[in-house]
Amino acid sequence: MSTPPPPPGYNPPPPGYGAQQPGYGGPPPAYQAPPPGYQAPPAGYQPYQQAPQRQYAGIGARLGARLLDGLIGIIFAIPAFIAFFAVPKHYQDCTINGEDSVCKVPTGAGWGIIILLGVIGGLTYFVIYVKKVGTSQSWGQKACSIRVVDKDSGAQIGTGRSVGRFFAQYLSGAVCYLGYLWALWDKDKQTWHDKIVGSVVVKA
Repeated sequence: MSTPPPPPGYNPPPPGYGAQQPGYGGPPPAYQAPPPGYQAPPAGYQPYQQAPQRQYAGIGARLGARLLDGLIGIIFAIPAFIAFFAVPKHYQDCTINGEDSVCKVPTGAGWGIIILLGVIGGLTYFVIYVKKVGTSQSWGQKACSIRVVDKDSGAQIGTGRSVGRFFAQYLSGAVCYLGYLWALWDKDKQTWHDKIVGSVVVKA
């Protein structure tokens, strides 16, 4: 059987056309099964990215936050101040500028009301403050854009450690406030009360 002639205008391919070239053509690579125990990543998975470097809060921001928290603490004492002028009073002998006089002072019941309101206000402030520091930010810390976190993990320190940090602040201030000043030269800018509970103060 003879081969039919090529159509008019047909040009034959160059010599070697159709031979397999490196990296081109040929069969696709063989499928390789995943190793045993392999689990596909969940939907929305993103490759690991290095976390940004931690930035510690400066002593100025920490002092500003502490002052603001102290001013807010005065608000909780307002009921006790009002009660001082509103409770029943009586007159008793007193000394003013070295001279005997008569003063109008709260009665025993009046003092009881003042002290009770002061204790309630102080406890309320304490509970709210340590909870905010342990799980988020105190009022002053939020205003100064700082927060208290765990030194190792960067997570919240929790209410329990926040309570310990609150009382450890008195130790930091016991020796001429050396515990507070320690943050000036510490590599992690930790005060003594930070070191006691393993916390650091960072920029929010």
